[in-house]
Amino acid sequence: MRNLLRPIRNKIPQILLIIFFLIVQAYCNLTLPSYTADIVNIGIQNADVNFIWETGAMMLLMVTVSVFAAVFISYFSSRVSSGYAKDLRKIVYRKVLKFSNHELNNISRSSLITRTTNDINQIQSVIGMIFTTLLFAPILGVGSVIKAFELGTDLSWIILVTFIVVAALLIFVVARILPYFKITQEIIDRMNRATREILIGIPVIKAFVRQDTEREKFEKINRDFLDVNLYVYRNMFILMPAMTLVLNIMIVLILYFGAYDALNSSILTGDIIAFIQYSTQIVTSFILMGGFLIILPRILVSGRRVAEVLNTEITINDGEITQIESNPTLEFRDVSYKYPGSEKETLKDINFTLKPGKTTAIIGGTGSGKSTILNLIPRLQDPTSGEILIGGRNIKDYTLKALRDKISFTPQKAILFQGTVKSNMLTGKADASDADIENALNMAQVDFIESIDDEVAQEASNFSGGQKQRLSIARTIIGKHSFYLFDDCFSALDMNTEAKVKNNLNQLSKDSSILIVSQRISTIKDADEIIVMDNGEIIDKGTHDELNESCSIYHEIVKSQIDNMEASL
Repeated sequence: MRNLLRPIRNKIPQILLIIFFLIVQAYCNLTLPSYTADIVNIGIQNADVNFIWETGAMMLLMVTVSVFAAVFISYFSSRVSSGYAKDLRKIVYRKVLKFSNHELNNISRSSLITRTTNDINQIQSVIGMIFTTLLFAPILGVGSVIKAFELGTDLSWIILVTFIVVAALLIFVVARILPYFKITQEIIDRMNRATREILIGIPVIKAFVRQDTEREKFEKINRDFLDVNLYVYRNMFILMPAMTLVLNIMIVLILYFGAYDALNSSILTGDIIAFIQYSTQIVTSFILMGGFLIILPRILVSGRRVAEVLNTEITINDGEITQIESNPTLEFRDVSYKYPGSEKETLKDINFTLKPGKTTAIIGGTGSGKSTILNLIPRLQDPTSGEILIGGRNIKDYTLKALRDKISFTPQKAILFQGTVKSNMLTGKADASDADIENALNMAQVDFIESIDDEVAQEASNFSGGQKQRLSIARTIIGKHSFYLFDDCFSALDMNTEAKVKNNLNQLSKDSSILIVSQRISTIKDADEIIVMDNGEIIDKGTHDELNESCSIYHEIVKSQIDNMEASL
């Protein structure tokens, strides 16, 4: 939990102000019953109107000070809790940005969304309650106990009995609802995951007419959430009427037994009234603390979930070398990789070299490990065994920034961010001029926009698949890098456009290495070296003509694609 408390450290001055105003408010509230007793015992008994006015004026002053103190408490507690939540989200966000695919497999994306929003909101609410309730209630309660005993009555046993009954009610309710708070957060995770899947998969759902099935699936999760919350809040809402009943019974008992003491002249009437007010403040304080204790388990669950993100050990860390030589080579040396939890190796004994000015291509069947190779180069994942060398040094020796500055990566799925074409291009090169952007767009055959200020909608929904791929390619080639990685990002392009883009990419290969993963022979046939993969292993290497003659798997791929083209014609 230490990481959760880190954002609160710079808010100590505001917290001290809150505590000061809490003490002021509690002092004002504690003096009011004494003034009431004085009005009854002295003012009314002696018919002293001036005393009543003077005491009433003091009570009005105390109420005014208490109100202003409450306003300041509310203001500063809101600033502290909101600022804390903002800083905590920032810390969580920065931590998640360091996650590799391994960490993202352990904590799902839908769960990360819940933890960053709902769970931190829960923590924020409890921070506010700590300052407005949890700190105030003990001060008021302890002060009321002292003041009640100062009255010297023999009615304190009523407070003790009330205290025991209230404590029993709280323990009973907390014991019933405690296990359900963790279930609630887990259901929210499921709801987020289901919502995300449905929104992403709308085209598939409609195509297969699965609307009713998905609706029922979501309705089941929604119903589970409803049932759990109904159970929790029914138990919580029973508590308030029960507490009110106990409080009123306490007042009746004080009046009943206090009346005998008043008749016997062992206690003044004003003192009975003051004792009732102090008793009410004592029980109210305990009820406030009890209400906090009821929601505390839920907050602890949220705190543990956020702390789990903050305490997650990052598996991919920086090396010490901050510079990489110009135009380096990249070598895979006996590299193997196995996904966590998998029994079979995805890659096995991979060996090849990317040289400056050369284009290398990888082809193979689905699941042969092509994309995994590309993920290993920028260290989105690390090899299980073997090593990847840049300039003769293991890539783990370099800082991630130094390594990734040398690499430009176009993923298999074209990912564009909401904004403009220009803002997306600046992701590839932050200091790119308009001329640089125009040049990159021309190289990627982006001829479907009017200007670089054209809007890009969320998930680039205003562009087709091929248009997204061309924009993604343009973003990749806008900067100067040593290695350009293209993960099957030409699949949505027609043959003519693909040929033009590939021809333009030759301008990059003079000083840089290009690695292309593709399923299409037309995309890779001009590469200087083609690597054929099957079941995570390299089957053969060579040029297009060499492999077409010597590699049966490659020859079959070529023949099948030529046959398909002839059949389509």
